[in-house]
Amino acid sequence: MYRIVLSLSVFILFAYGTLRSQTSLTTQAFAEVIEVLTVNETEQLNFGRFSTESGGGQIIVTPDGVRSAYGSVILAEGFHSPGRFRLSGTPGASFTIQLPQSSSLLVHRSSGQTMTVENWISDPPSGETTTILANGMQFISIGALLSVGSIEKNPVGSYAGTFQLTFVYN
Repeated sequence: MYRIVLSLSVFILFAYGTLRSQTSLTTQAFAEVIEVLTVNETEQLNFGRFSTESGGGQIIVTPDGVRSAYGSVILAEGFHSPGRFRLSGTPGASFTIQLPQSSSLLVHRSSGQTMTVENWISDPPSGETTTILANGMQFISIGALLSVGSIEKNPVGSYAGTFQLTFVYN
């Protein structure tokens, strides 16, 4: 009797151990396709109209549209604006703004003379700060500093140039 109980116990242990050594499970995998980030320029960065004397100087346009002049630059009446953009994407998603890593040039349309645009700033802030696309949309404003030379280096006329912004989902 003892042998039967012992044999039966050993058999149950092996059978149970065998049942526990292998098992299967069916589970699920997930993926979600989200909207592509799109950006539309609603207003171009515009340092406005100004004149300069012999020394040149700088003009700053902030993201909220405040314009200031330094050096021998004299601001004139007329339109000026930060760059304004509308970013669209997945509601509630977060993103970061990457501003230009270097300066950009504004080139005189007929002489080829240049002015330098640098010290980029944005609202909301760029870099490590993440911003949420509330309702799938966010407005961004960009400001910068324009370095202006003397009237000899930067003759009267229109100047234009480009710069690159990057918006990235987090």
